[in-house]
Amino acid sequence: MEVVVSRATQYDRKLIENLLQFYIYDFTEFTSASILENGSYNTMPDLDSYWNNLNGNHPYLIKVNDEIAGFILTKEKEETRKYNYLAHFFILRKFRRLGIGSKAAEHVLKIFKGEWELYQLENNIPAQKFWDRIIEEISDGEVKVRFENGRRYQNFIM
Repeated sequence: MEVVVSRATQYDRKLIENLLQFYIYDFTEFTSASILENGSYNTMPDLDSYWNNLNGNHPYLIKVNDEIAGFILTKEKEETRKYNYLAHFFILRKFRRLGIGSKAAEHVLKIFKGEWELYQLENNIPAQKFWDRIIEEISDGEVKVRFENGRRYQNFIM
């Protein structure tokens, strides 16, 4: 299977917005998100910021053999330190457990060298296992873990 991760364009914005419905739905297993009266979930309030090239937010599409398989949203942050933040990562269920998520994650994490941060919900054990494995395989080996507000954060260097 050919896994391709490419920068999403303005043309892809609606596609990612549609995929976000599946992403949010999958997370209802771990969150209390409710569906709206119209049968959809609230969209992310900062979604538009991923198509503003001035703020360091980056949207990516994942395709497998030219079929949409998911998306990745990253941010370049500069607060008390400068780091890259993996904000959202989604693989459609039919493509899970095939190594596609691993390839896509490795591709994006290697684009931006330096410090990375990401988190999983404390009760999302499958995601924690996935990211532990990925980070161990591709980082310099030192990972800092902290827990805040029901989230398990990981910081590492690429």
